[in-house]
Amino acid sequence: MKALVYHSPGKKSWEEKPKPELKKTTDAIVKILKTTLYETDLHMKGDLLEVTDGKILGHEAVGIVEEVGSSVNNLKKGDYVIISGITSCDKCEFCKKEMYAHCKKGGHVLGYTIDGTQAEYVRIPYADNSLYLIPTGFDKEALIQSIKTEPKKQISHKFRLGKLL
Repeated sequence: MKALVYHSPGKKSWEEKPKPELKKTTDAIVKILKTTLYETDLHMKGDLLEVTDGKILGHEAVGIVEEVGSSVNNLKKGDYVIISGITSCDKCEFCKKEMYAHCKKGGHVLGYTIDGTQAEYVRIPYADNSLYLIPTGFDKEALIQSIKTEPKKQISHKFRLGKLL
């Protein structure tokens, strides 16, 4: 698959990379339909220590679930989803306080400590808690703008209330 790969400050390139595979039963593989370019994707100066040579960049996206692990209960192949850029285990002390960005097993990991969304496919840990099902009828194009500007807690709350967009 094609992916935007970081090598060093100022050096990134589009390359062929292996398609991701499930690592844990709570993972999902998502085919990317639309993704965002975040400032850190464009202007990495070497100040993000977590990003290592060979890492696929990218944080937020809209996609279609391609595969789910055996412990994923809320999603299935073919579901349209938002990838918010923050993964959460939903079990640690921070997740219980709805402070998902500080999740002890997740948080801001996509494109930093694990491969991100600037690719044809991405592996999402803790899929049940880290992906948001897009209800039928929502404009998938417009959702990209929402995921860049709305924190995870607000996106989740607005989806439950049917008020996003």
